[in-house]
Amino acid sequence: MAMAKALIFRETIHRLERIGLGYVLLLLGLVGLVGWGASSYLSQQWTRGLWVTGMNTPAYWGIYIVNFVLFIGLSAGGILVAALVHAVGIERFRPVARIAEILAISCLVLATVFIMLDLGRPERFFHLLLYGRMSSPLVWDVIVINVYLAISMALGYFSTRADLIHCMRELPRRRWLYRMLSLGYTDLSPQALERDHRILRTLAFAAIPAAIGLHSVTAWIFGLVKARPGWHSALIAPLFVVSAIVSGLALVIVAVVVSRRAFRLPIADHVVKDLGLLLAFLIPVLGYFLFAELLTVVYAREPAPLAVFREMMVGSYAPIFWFNLLLGLLLPLLVLMNPPRRVVLAGSAVATGVVAIAVTRFEIPLAGLLPFLPTQVALGIPPTAIVAVFWAFGLALPLLLLVSPKGLTPARIGIAAALVVLGVVAERTNIVLPPLLERLMPYPAGPGYFPTLVEISIVVGTYALGVLAFAFLAKLFPLVELSHEEREAA
Repeated sequence: MAMAKALIFRETIHRLERIGLGYVLLLLGLVGLVGWGASSYLSQQWTRGLWVTGMNTPAYWGIYIVNFVLFIGLSAGGILVAALVHAVGIERFRPVARIAEILAISCLVLATVFIMLDLGRPERFFHLLLYGRMSSPLVWDVIVINVYLAISMALGYFSTRADLIHCMRELPRRRWLYRMLSLGYTDLSPQALERDHRILRTLAFAAIPAAIGLHSVTAWIFGLVKARPGWHSALIAPLFVVSAIVSGLALVIVAVVVSRRAFRLPIADHVVKDLGLLLAFLIPVLGYFLFAELLTVVYAREPAPLAVFREMMVGSYAPIFWFNLLLGLLLPLLVLMNPPRRVVLAGSAVATGVVAIAVTRFEIPLAGLLPFLPTQVALGIPPTAIVAVFWAFGLALPLLLLVSPKGLTPARIGIAAALVVLGVVAERTNIVLPPLLERLMPYPAGPGYFPTLVEISIVVGTYALGVLAFAFLAKLFPLVELSHEEREAA
């Protein structure tokens, strides 16, 4: 038994040095996308300013801020899983704790990148530190992001240190690198490992209130702006917290499912299924908060907030709203619950009846349920084609998964989690952009907000940077923590 564990240990370590053609092509493709985004930023936005983006008055925030809010939220899933392992002691999630910690750190870094991209003069960022007022939620956010990032990096360090030292001994060519990453602290005595465990437990407990504070402060950047309908709501902070936990956990599941296949990680199916069950429990909580916000605004019928919600439900942002509701919440929940086909068909019939009654009762124009976005018109694509592709692509694969007779496999859980992430992307878009529409504000009619090719290329390059960092780290140290028995056997 000890010999077998020693072989597993050495195989896990030396697999880090094996780099196949597919991995090299992936890195080259990601580097190309990062270069494309960097070139667009340096040659366009850096030299010409934010004029090259679609932002204008009054739409002074665009897809950069959408992604900033998105990645701030996505970081919550990693902290949640790490806290369940290190603070609560749920050992079944330990094989995915390191992936979760890497995602938390990566998402926070990407969120910082997006907020820097949104600045017209990023080289003057230090002015916020020198002249910022503590009464500003933006200053609160800078403080809490740095605290949260420090806790996340400390979690990653102390949970990885022992494996870094083992890698240093087994891979002499990288010895200098692992020694640098371990900060020269190479003690593996039982006392040192026990000290690391105590620190991890303390950091995990500290990370929970820090996460709640981070997502609350990010929400208050919007919620305390009382002049903007759709933002000025007491529910926006708890909505952000719940949405962050749901989307972050979904991203962890996607990363685990992909990494299992791409890097042949020894993560059992039951771990993915347990994560899927946790996600299925949290999705209705997010749905409740969305419903409470929607009911409060629609039932009260205050003109300004109602105009924003009407724009989301039947206006130019309706495809995003209905994608979030149907494909980002309801459908993943059904997939994760894995009900019998007859239950699915009966539920579909009931849902169709409810929609028909709602359309008749509230006089919602059917044409408004499937409009096209201004962005799509700007790109010169026929609206009918956009509608057809959007719903055909969005519904075909999930419905096939839903009615197929197979059980709840990790692949199905991964696809359901990916839909949840896309749904939260849609939710964040509908939180940030509709309140900035010029026709809802006392401004002269303007050009509207249309993301430009420069913006899109920079966003794609930033996404590629995040994937590139994860792929690089996957070959730097084991993504699954080595067990105590494997270390002892080696």
